Amino acid sequence: MAEAIAISLSAKLAVALSRSAALGLSPLFGVRSEIAAAARDLDLLRAFLRFVDSHHGADALAAAWVKQVRDAAFELEDVADECCYLSAHGRAWGWVNVRAWFAVLRQLRKARERLRQLSAAKEHYGIRPAADGPAPAVGAISQMLAESAHFVEKEEIVGFAAHERQLREWVVEDPEPRRTLVSVWGMGGVGKTTLVTRVLKEVATPHFDCHAWVAVSQRFTVDDLLRKIIKELHHGGGDADADYRSRVEAVRRHLKGRRYLVVLDDVWDAHLLDKLRHAFLDDGTGSRVVITTRSRDVANAAAHGRTMMLEPLPWRESWTLFCNVAFKEAPGRSCPSHLQEIAASVLERCRGLPLAIVSVGNILALKDTTEFAWSNVRDSLVWDRSSSDLGIGEAASILNLSIDDLPHHLRTCFLSCSIYPEDFLIKRKILIRMWVAQGFVDDRLDHRTAEDVADDYLDQLVQRSLMQAVVRNEFGRAKRCLVHDLIRELITLRSREEQGFFQFVNCRVTVDSSTRIRNLALDRCEAVDSRSVPKVALLRSFCAFGSELDAAFLSRFRLLTVLNLWFIEMNKLPDSVTNLHNLRYLGIRSTLVEELPRDLGKLQKLQTLDCKLSMVRRLPSSTTKLKSLRHLMLFTREAADFWKAFAGTAVQLPEGLENLTSLQTLKYVQADTETVKSLASLEKMRSLDLSGLDPSLTADLPSSISRMRCLLRLGLEMEPDAVLDLETVTPPPLKLQKLALAGRLAGGKLPSWTFSLTSLTQLRLSGCEIAEDSLLLLAALPRLVNLSLIAAYHGRNMTFARGSFPTLQKLTLQDLPNLDLVVFLQGCLVNLHDLVLALCPELTEIPHGMENLVLLQKFETFGMTTLFVDKLKEQNGDAGYYKPASSEFLRAPWLSRYLRWVGRNN
Repeated sequence: MAEAIAISLSAKLAVALSRSAALGLSPLFGVRSEIAAAARDLDLLRAFLRFVDSHHGADALAAAWVKQVRDAAFELEDVADECCYLSAHGRAWGWVNVRAWFAVLRQLRKARERLRQLSAAKEHYGIRPAADGPAPAVGAISQMLAESAHFVEKEEIVGFAAHERQLREWVVEDPEPRRTLVSVWGMGGVGKTTLVTRVLKEVATPHFDCHAWVAVSQRFTVDDLLRKIIKELHHGGGDADADYRSRVEAVRRHLKGRRYLVVLDDVWDAHLLDKLRHAFLDDGTGSRVVITTRSRDVANAAAHGRTMMLEPLPWRESWTLFCNVAFKEAPGRSCPSHLQEIAASVLERCRGLPLAIVSVGNILALKDTTEFAWSNVRDSLVWDRSSSDLGIGEAASILNLSIDDLPHHLRTCFLSCSIYPEDFLIKRKILIRMWVAQGFVDDRLDHRTAEDVADDYLDQLVQRSLMQAVVRNEFGRAKRCLVHDLIRELITLRSREEQGFFQFVNCRVTVDSSTRIRNLALDRCEAVDSRSVPKVALLRSFCAFGSELDAAFLSRFRLLTVLNLWFIEMNKLPDSVTNLHNLRYLGIRSTLVEELPRDLGKLQKLQTLDCKLSMVRRLPSSTTKLKSLRHLMLFTREAADFWKAFAGTAVQLPEGLENLTSLQTLKYVQADTETVKSLASLEKMRSLDLSGLDPSLTADLPSSISRMRCLLRLGLEMEPDAVLDLETVTPPPLKLQKLALAGRLAGGKLPSWTFSLTSLTQLRLSGCEIAEDSLLLLAALPRLVNLSLIAAYHGRNMTFARGSFPTLQKLTLQDLPNLDLVVFLQGCLVNLHDLVLALCPELTEIPHGMENLVLLQKFETFGMTTLFVDKLKEQNGDAGYYKPASSEFLRAPWLSRYLRWVGRNN
C-alpha cells in the first residue's frame, strides 16, 4: 500500500509542478524546484516500498519504516493538494496569497528533510529488497470466472452435497405442519450463506407461496428488519413512520394462510428471534424460518434436531475446490506434479476454509506455473496465531495476502470500499466515478476513458473474488456489488492504517486531535459538527449516509475532492462549498437538498454532479461554467419521504449547455430548444436521457444525436402530440448499447438503420406503435438480450420465426390492446429465459409453440383475461397436451410457479 501512496503522490506532485510553473511562482518562492526535488526523492524509494508491501506483516522493522514513509508521503500530499488549491484561480490570485505560498514552501522543505532521514535510516538498518527475483507482479488477468467465487452455481459447490440434501429435506420435505426454525452455523467464510442461498433459489418458488431473504448484520434494529421483511414481501418499503406493532401486523397480514420461507442471514443476537417471533405466524401451513449465524448460542434457538453446523472442508474436498479455482483453465483441472508439494503446503494453511481456498486459488491462478512463483506465494503467507477464533486468523492472513497481491491501483480502489456500510449494495457507476475523482485511476497510457479503465478495475476485483457481483447487467458486468463481511473487516482495518479511511456507524462521532483522518464516512451518526472532527480541513473525501449534519461542518472543508451525501435531511448546501477548489465529485443523491449554491461554477475541477432523487428543481446559471464536468444526473423527487417509491420529474437546464464539452453523461433532463441545439457540441456524450420532447424540438434532435460518435445509451421521451423521426440521424450511433424510446415514431416505424446497431443489448419501446416490419428489423440483431414492447405494437399477430432473436434472454409484451395471437416457431428465441405477458385483453389463447422455448425459466403475467388464465390452468392439468421438442421443457418450473402466482393474485 505504501507503493500505491507513492505512485499516487508522484502524480499529484507532477500536477502541482505544472501548475506552479504556469503561475510563474518559482522565481519568488522556489516552490517548483522543491516540488521537483521531492518527486525525485520519492521515486528513489519506490522499489523498497514495493518490497515491503509484498512482505506485509513479515518484517517489523520494515513495517515501522514504511509507516514513517507513509506519514511523510501524507505530508507531501498535503503540500501538493495545497498547491493545487492555491493555484485554482490563476496567476493573480496566486500572487495575492504570498503568506500561504511561503507556508507551503516551509512545509515542503520539512517533508523533504524527513524523506532524506528515512532514506538514511533505510541504509543504516539494512532494509533491503530481496536479492533474487523481481518484485511480486501479477500477470495478465485470466479469463473471467464464469461462476461466482462463493459457489453460487451448483457445479462449483464443493463438499456441501450432503448438507444441501439435508437442508432441503428439513425445509421442503419435512411433513411437520408447524412453523419450524432451522439454523446453519459455523465460522465466517465457511459457506453458510452460499449453502442456504442455493437451497432457497431451488425451493422457494416451487414449494412456498412467498419468501423473503434478509441480511441482518451485527448492527440491526428490529424496526429495520421488519421494514426489510415487508419490502421483500411487498416489494415496497412500507410506512417509514410505522411503529413496531404496525409493522408486525403488516407482516402477519401478508403471511396469514400462506406457506412462507424466510431466511435471516448473519444473525448475531440470540434474542433477535424472540423479538420477531410474533411477526412469523404459525398457522399450520408448513412454513420455515432459516437463520445463518456464526454463534452456536444463536443456532441453538432452532427446533430440536434442526441445527446444522458447517465445518471447514476435509482434505479431499479442499483439494478439489482448490484445483477447480487455481487450474480452472487446465485440462481436467488437475495440479501439475511439480507443483503438488507446494500446493499441498499452501492448501494446508487454508484450514479447509472455502473463502480462503478461493482467495489463494485465484492468486495462484494468475501466477506462472513455476516452482519459483508458487514458492514466493507460499513463503509470503503470514499467520496471526494470536487469534482466539480457530481459523479466522489463518483466513485473515490469506485474505490479506489477496489484498497485498493486488497491483497498486487495484489495492487503492479496493481499500476505499471500506467506507460503505455493512451489507451495502454498491452501485458500479457511482463507485467508478468516485475512483476517478479521487485520482485512483491512471488512464494516461490508455486510449480508453478513465471511467472505462475504472470499470475494468472493478471487473478485476470481482474476478479475484474480493467483491461479489450481486446483480449483473446485460454484458455480464457487475451492476451492484457487495464486499464480503470477513473481507470488509480486513480492509476496514487496513484502510484506516494505510489510507486514513475512518468509518463511524450509528454513533456520536468523536475523534482524537492526534488522529490522522483523510477520508471520513458516517453511517447513521448523530449531530456531527466541527468539534467532533478536528482537522476537518485536511479531509480528502467525506461520505455521509443518513446522518445528522450541521451545515457549518461542511464549511470547514478545504482540500476535499469528494463530497457524497445520501439520505441527508438538509435543504441547502452552504455557499462555502464553492470554495472547495479541489472538489471533483459532488453527490446529493436521495437527499432533501432543494438548492445548490449560486456560484457553483467556481468548482472548475468538478467532474461529477449527482443530484438524482434530490429536491433540486433548477440548476444555478453558473453550472454551465463547469468545464471539467463529465457526469450530470438530475431527477427531482416529488415527495420528501425517503421511503416512498421513486417518483419524480426531469430538470430543465440553464442556457449554455454547449460549454460543457467534457460531458459524458446527461440524464433525466427536460428538453427545450436551447438544450436540444446545444447537444450538438457534446461530442463526448456516452449516456443521454431527455424528456418532454415536443414537436418544435424533434427537428433539431437528429442532427445533434448524429454528432455523438461515442453514444452508448440513449433515452428519449416524447410529449403526447410529438412524432419523432429518427430516420434522418446520419450517421447513426453505431456503438449504441441501450435504447429507450417513449412516444410515437414517424410512420410507426423504427429507423431503417436499426439493423446496423450490432452492439445493442437492451431495447425498450413504449407507445411507439410499431408494426411487424419493425419487429423483423430487431429479430436479426446479434447482441439483443432484453426487449420490452409496452404499448408499442399495434398488430394483431406476432410470430417469432426460426432463427429470430438468437441472443434474447428476456421478452416483455405489455399493454398491447390488439394482440390476439402469439406464435413461437421452432428454433426461435433459443436463449430466452424470462417471458412477461401483461395487459393484453385480446390475447385469450396461450402462445402457440411454448414448448419451443426450451430454456425458459420464468413466465410472469398480470392483467390477463380470466379466459387466458383458465386455459393455462387447464393445459397444466393435461400433461399430454404439450409435445415439447426437448424433455427439458417438461422439467421447467415456470408453469407451476406461474399458477401459484395466479392463485395468490386472482
